[in-house]
Amino acid sequence: MQPSIEHAASSEAWLRHTLEEILSQVRVLLDIDGCAFQTVDHEHQHIRPAASWFEHAELRSVMQPILDRPYDPERGGVTEAAVERGESILISDMGGWRGAGALRARLALQLDEAQANAAWDWYRTSSFISCPVRTTGGRTLGVLALSSSPPRPPLDEEHLRVTEVFAGLAALALERSELLEREARRSRTEQLLHGAAQKMTASLDLDVVYGLIVEQAALVAGAPTALLLRLDDVTQTLRAVAQVGASARMSRHHYALGEGMLGAVAESGEGYASRDEDRRRFLPWITDEGVGSFVHVPIDLGPRRFGVLTVSHPERDALGQPALELLQSLTRPAAAAIANALEFQHERRIATALTRGFIPDAPPELDDFELGLVYEPVGHEVSGGDIFGVWRLPGGALAVLVGDVCGKGLEVAAVSAMVRFFVEARTRLRSERPDGAASRALFAEYLADVRGRLGEDFVPTERVFGSDEAFAAVGAAWLVVYEDGRPVACGGLRTLAPGVGEIKRIFVTATARGRGHARRLLGALERRAGEHGHRSVRLLTTDVLHEAIALYEAAGYRVVGRVEHPRAPVEVWLEKPLTYS
Repeated sequence: MQPSIEHAASSEAWLRHTLEEILSQVRVLLDIDGCAFQTVDHEHQHIRPAASWFEHAELRSVMQPILDRPYDPERGGVTEAAVERGESILISDMGGWRGAGALRARLALQLDEAQANAAWDWYRTSSFISCPVRTTGGRTLGVLALSSSPPRPPLDEEHLRVTEVFAGLAALALERSELLEREARRSRTEQLLHGAAQKMTASLDLDVVYGLIVEQAALVAGAPTALLLRLDDVTQTLRAVAQVGASARMSRHHYALGEGMLGAVAESGEGYASRDEDRRRFLPWITDEGVGSFVHVPIDLGPRRFGVLTVSHPERDALGQPALELLQSLTRPAAAAIANALEFQHERRIATALTRGFIPDAPPELDDFELGLVYEPVGHEVSGGDIFGVWRLPGGALAVLVGDVCGKGLEVAAVSAMVRFFVEARTRLRSERPDGAASRALFAEYLADVRGRLGEDFVPTERVFGSDEAFAAVGAAWLVVYEDGRPVACGGLRTLAPGVGEIKRIFVTATARGRGHARRLLGALERRAGEHGHRSVRLLTTDVLHEAIALYEAAGYRVVGRVEHPRAPVEVWLEKPLTYS
């Protein structure tokens, strides 16, 4: 058993024992035939016995269902009378008490006829005291009720004063028990959230993290259904990336900002627990999916809204403010887990792009040489630190490069890229005219490749590809990469604005890809830009060219703009500041 559960159980046992001791002292001092401590749950409008004693078994069996019942001031008994008045009451003659008629009606409604008659006969012939049990702050926790029936004398003012003393002792016991239970609940909540945070942050795999978040959200909230929805910045809709127990419609639906309470939470950034008075604002089909109550909480990653975490329950009153507060506490470690996984995914993608750019798929065919390649990384995973290549030097000799940078990850991949770049850069790159024969042949192959990806109706514009004149102007450059005397890659630099250069037409032929040519071209053109006084360089591509974007990001470029077109891919602008001049 966990310490917090043991603590709660011991607290409950202590309270029951203390109240029973108080009742035993009441029986010693006062001649009575029945007494009970009854607590009032104001939130759920219910009365429950905390401790009770009745002299006869018959009386105990009649009174047991009456002690545990709904709190009902309209058809109340001596308990409701004392709580509603806020002071002790003494009833010497039940027949003359103004609440007698409502009490008898409730007995008839709650009990069968024989039990109701027996209970009423006892009430009618007995006298009663009902004394509120209040905290030091004036909050009513319940009542201490006493009864006396013939042949005992009726209860009087002296009995009332003694009863009020014992009610004060009971209030101290109940208040201490509440504090202990509140502390136990807080401890249980902290343990639950701590365990959930540990589980959510146990993985760096993004899909696994998503699954762990919904699993822990359902567990923490006590809900059978949970969804994690990610906000798409382009379409401004929410779509599920993980779910537990959700229907197909709930999982597949794309929720627009402002649509239903879920869309409203994504828009406002304010958490929400379902309320009956807001039902007209709910999605009209959501109740058909078995949702009675729900909680939505936004998840923010710094200044950016990632999406919304939501849990639901088939019962209308199952989820409310407590579940909302729990889920809000859960979103903090959930956001951290998502951010860590996204960063790891980003670094892994860049490291993979860097590594693949420097690992040839097959060695080039060279006259007078027969070449073969076998590459088998440890664990069958490209680490980012492997360096090798084969190429012919200008004088005709064969250059072979084999190396390894210790470690794994983005930094290692970047170091290996720099090593190979500096070794090979001067052996292949040539400054040429953009309208030369080699450049024209490469550009023609480039256009054919782009049309293959974007469609035959693609129109090559100056804005996209630039002009030959721009690459021959002051502050510009045009470079061609050769392998064994054949042009295999090209790229150009032009002035976009004062202090800003634009790199265009980065292209590598299909047979020469995977050898790091694009990365070398980027580095060389960036140096030329610095030499010409540019403070930054820009690139224009489309979201269809995933490999190009990964390469640019690996080289230090960041997305600075997106332009959407009705029937064309999204244009993506990237920029990189230059640290040299």
